[in-house]
Amino acid sequence: MTLRVIQWATGKVGQRAGRAIIEHPQLELVGVHAFSPDKVGKDAGELCGTEATGVRATDDVDQLLALGADCVSYNPLLPDPDELVRILEAGINVVSTAGFITGRNVMGGLYERLDEAARKGGASIFGAGINPGFMNLLPVMLTSVCDRVHSVSVTESADVSTYDSPAIWKMLGWGQPVGAEGQNLHVESVSEFFQDGLDLMAEALGLVLEEKRTVVEYSVTRQDLELPFMTFPRGTVAGQRSTWQGIAGGRPVISLRIVWQMGEGLDPGWPLGEGYAIEIEGEPAIKSTFELRQPARPELSREPHTMGLAWIASAMPAVNAIPAVCRAAPGVRSYLDLPLVRASGLVQLT
Repeated sequence: MTLRVIQWATGKVGQRAGRAIIEHPQLELVGVHAFSPDKVGKDAGELCGTEATGVRATDDVDQLLALGADCVSYNPLLPDPDELVRILEAGINVVSTAGFITGRNVMGGLYERLDEAARKGGASIFGAGINPGFMNLLPVMLTSVCDRVHSVSVTESADVSTYDSPAIWKMLGWGQPVGAEGQNLHVESVSEFFQDGLDLMAEALGLVLEEKRTVVEYSVTRQDLELPFMTFPRGTVAGQRSTWQGIAGGRPVISLRIVWQMGEGLDPGWPLGEGYAIEIEGEPAIKSTFELRQPARPELSREPHTMGLAWIASAMPAVNAIPAVCRAAPGVRSYLDLPLVRASGLVQLT
């Protein structure tokens, strides 16, 4: 059965999600929501980098909800609770990469609002993405070879100097001295999403967390750093190490860390692994590296930069979950409620 899908937002991740839906043999793109006025009326193919589809973007929510779609692929940077409630109450399932996993840690009772709306509409909603999201599931799966587990940690590290998105860096307070007003506001809001990830892992491992802690460290430029999209004056923030810890038994049992830097020459400069390092202290102890690389087959390559691969990897855990989410019981759902999410139907035979 082909599932009818609306693509909601066509930013960096939304473009990749929309492209995947257009090309997916089990999905049909029937609508596109555009936030920017200059995108309204454009063909989905133009917005997502494919051939023309005949589906044109709109900002008319009522028109989109009337399409009778099975699912919305929801990819704004941050969730709009009122928007999500409207979609769910209309009986449309949602797969989202807008930060949250369940919304249990998001202020304002996001989980309760979404769960109530989903049950009212007979729909389900699933929060994913690469991190938080898939990188909370993968280490839990790796613990299945252990007979004892002491701690689990995941570290994402990347040189983000090719990530042309000044709005994000300014929102993080980069390009300003350490301690600038409002610098931690975004970290505090993002912490809610990573705390969702801690809870998912704890639930999967049968843990009850006593506390969740956030530790943020900054690195600064040693000299003026001029990039094509933004300038970082000497002594301003151009790197960040954020750690979220799940405390049980009085110690960190689960740790999630992100290390982002605008290249080299920062103070301090942390080691960059360009991917995800998973470490499980247990018996056996496990050390695993998860990297996103360019395909060896040139015909498979469409992303010239590593960040493009990261945007694909952010979009696809949600897109690939659409069939399972459409079959799931109403309410907020997580990886622990779904069967194995995989790239079903996407194997290239030529």
